[in-house]
Amino acid sequence: MRSMESLGAGFLAGAGIVWGFNIVSLFRNGDASIALLYLTVLVIPVSTLLYLKLKNANRRTNAADRSLLRNFLFSCQGVALGFWAFDVVTTFYGINVTGLAVELNPLGWPLGILSGFAFYGPSVVLSYFLLFKSEENVRFYAAAPLTMLTLAMGAMNLRAGAQNLQVFLDSARLATGVNFGLSAALGTVCLMVPFALKGKETQPEPLSP
Repeated sequence: MRSMESLGAGFLAGAGIVWGFNIVSLFRNGDASIALLYLTVLVIPVSTLLYLKLKNANRRTNAADRSLLRNFLFSCQGVALGFWAFDVVTTFYGINVTGLAVELNPLGWPLGILSGFAFYGPSVVLSYFLLFKSEENVRFYAAAPLTMLTLAMGAMNLRAGAQNLQVFLDSARLATGVNFGLSAALGTVCLMVPFALKGKETQPEPLSP
């Protein structure tokens, strides 16, 4: 279970990097109103993570935990998956939504997704077995280069997604009324999330019979 948490945390980190890149790109070259919406959406997970971090600040941690490095290496697989997801989503937008882009992969679209899965699927599985199922003196020497290779592939997907994003920057626009309504709705959610978490924390636990 801890390994899946590490993978999920890495994926969220990769998605956060992509989301921040999108916000900066929209402010510089796209529709600033969409960038503001993206920034508002980002407030929700950031405020939740900060709340949970502060809530657990007083808990004792073991800095010498030997599993820290292997969980970090496995989380890097999640970062690469986040970059790959960015590439897939922007490709879908460019081809299926706008019709302004074409798939360069010889397999075409959407079969081109399989080429990415053919790499990331075995990479995640092999990394898991190396880090969590093998001997201690073997796992890091074998998993470290695999992790670097996966991050390199993820960087290529990030670059491809950034190129695809240009289609979004050139074509995505929001009407003023739609932008105001979405901003109001997201702002309300952003205000409700911390209060909901605080209320859940202060609720008394049911007494066991």
